[in-house]
Amino acid sequence: MVRLLNKDKILLLMSGGVDSSVAAYLLKEEGYDVVGLHFKTVPDNFFEATPEKNKICCSPSDTYDAQNVAKQLNLSDFFIVEVHEDFRKKVIDYFLNSYKIGITPNPCVVCNRYFKFGKAVEIAKEIGAKYVSSGHYVINEYSEHYNAFLLRHGVDSYKDQSYFLSQIHKEYLNFLYFPLGKLFKSQIREIATSLNLTVANKPDSQEICFIPDENSYRFLRENSVDPGEGKILDLNGKVIGKHKGYTFYTIGQRNGLLFDKAINQRLHVYSIDPINNTLVVAPTEKLYFRSLIANNLNFFTEKNSIKNIVCRIRKKSEEKKASIFFRNDDTAEVVFEEPIFAITPGQFAVFYDYDGFLLGSGEIIKYGEVKNE
Repeated sequence: MVRLLNKDKILLLMSGGVDSSVAAYLLKEEGYDVVGLHFKTVPDNFFEATPEKNKICCSPSDTYDAQNVAKQLNLSDFFIVEVHEDFRKKVIDYFLNSYKIGITPNPCVVCNRYFKFGKAVEIAKEIGAKYVSSGHYVINEYSEHYNAFLLRHGVDSYKDQSYFLSQIHKEYLNFLYFPLGKLFKSQIREIATSLNLTVANKPDSQEICFIPDENSYRFLRENSVDPGEGKILDLNGKVIGKHKGYTFYTIGQRNGLLFDKAINQRLHVYSIDPINNTLVVAPTEKLYFRSLIANNLNFFTEKNSIKNIVCRIRKKSEEKKASIFFRNDDTAEVVFEEPIFAITPGQFAVFYDYDGFLLGSGEIIKYGEVKNE
């Protein structure tokens, strides 16, 4: 999908990685006047205090790489925007507060909503850019059925990032263009190599940008989110072991649980009680649920026309057929055709139609049984 008109100016989010770098090249090839934008979400000294374990985004080296590629490709402009304070309030505090109340957050979804496809759109308007682009593997396509531009799966199913864009504002969809949506990662690497881009072999970013060493336990402790050891209960309320603090666990987890004696079955975290700092564990079969409740709904289409969907409850989970029932403007119940493992409060339930168009999403607040009609 190319909506080019008279060399439109386009604002490209540049992380310093190979994907956004190749996106810059492809946009120039299509005739766009490309302006690069690099967000600094945390101060550089953040990475000096805690070195990266593996490659993550937003580090000082990423800033250097983004600047270098912008020069190499001769972009019309490139600038850096620091969002430290706002990022702390909207993303890091959300992350910490979620763990405090015993749920598992997804900071990347929130970051995309407020910054990559929130603040970036505002900046684009300020500089006169017609569109915002990025190196995400997702397609923004006009749907005759919905009479609107909607996101859909990228063709590279392994790299598809539509899940992470499910909470961006509906009104911004018309401003977005994703040149990598119909390409595979292997093709991106080949293009980068053919152009001799300095980032051609750069590893993909992993994990959370504000936890460079990937040690969320350390990060929570350093930010005073550490309840200390607590009790592990079985489904009957009997104490059968201990854990190192409820904030370090998520629904379905098995590792890190210390039992008083040998257990002859696989036990997973079934529920979390932040008030009493306890975990309830249950056998694997008890972790399969038939429904969920979600709030903080964000839809790209009219909700009253939606009934049968496929739903993904985390980035790497399989999409499952389901029906959706709206309780009010901000709460919905999703009932699956078959049970699904480890529905996790705090994660996002993301809804697609059968053709792969992204319809919307909601934050999971609880799991439950089959809806009684």
